[in-house]
Amino acid sequence: MKAFHRVLLLAFLIPIGFFSAEIVYLETFKNKGKEVILPVTGYDPRDLLAGHYLRYNIVFQSDAVCKEDGTGEELKTSKEKEHCVCYPRSGRIFENDGYFVKECNEDFLKDKNLCRVYLRGSCVYGRFRIGNERYYVNEQRAKEYEDRLRNEKVHIRLKVDPQGKALTDALIWEDGSSL
Repeated sequence: MKAFHRVLLLAFLIPIGFFSAEIVYLETFKNKGKEVILPVTGYDPRDLLAGHYLRYNIVFQSDAVCKEDGTGEELKTSKEKEHCVCYPRSGRIFENDGYFVKECNEDFLKDKNLCRVYLRGSCVYGRFRIGNERYYVNEQRAKEYEDRLRNEKVHIRLKVDPQGKALTDALIWEDGSSL
């Protein structure tokens, strides 16, 4: 009977330890990551109805994202190949500040004059995806947020770790308030 109680206690403590470690990791990531603010365009209102997630497109501020160097044609879709978008500074990013780096060329990423912060992602149907294209919306305010998104310019604040992985910190409205 004592062995059963120990196994039961262990089965109870393992998930608590796992989730506690995940929370500590995400909070550390959020506090220590470099900040990048990018504009957001378009969204899918059906996602508000299906679980209250807001799906949007991030504008990476580089006109050559997911295009071949010489021809300008779209790169073939591949979720396995990672590419990067580099920025010369953190903070708010303006049009054409970014550089698309095919297959995350390490030499380019190490040049701090061109690439102080970068986002790592993949090209899917000609779009650069970093995996942060959804944001949870409070159920009671979903309709209000949907209406505001149609009428206002919205930006996303990302926290980026040294390996280029991004975590969504907030959606920022035109008036400076955040979601």
